[in-house]
Amino acid sequence: MLTKKVLNVGFEAIAIEERQPVGIDELAHYPVFPEELAEFIRRAIPESRHDELVWSVTLTALKPSMPEGDTHGA
Repeated sequence: MLTKKVLNVGFEAIAIEERQPVGIDELAHYPVFPEELAEFIRRAIPESRHDELVWSVTLTALKPSMPEGDTHGA
């Protein structure tokens, strides 16, 4: 899904460089995840999923040069 969205905005030569699981404990370090939310997630999601709740993806891609006079890109 991410690759398709990156293609839709005009990028090419997309390569997934790294994919790592992110758990609740790591997410709790971000300000958008207050402790109350982290505790709710811990209760709502089975413990077996706590260490792999979401995935962090690093990718590389190329944005082709825009034709002269094109100021909008893709």
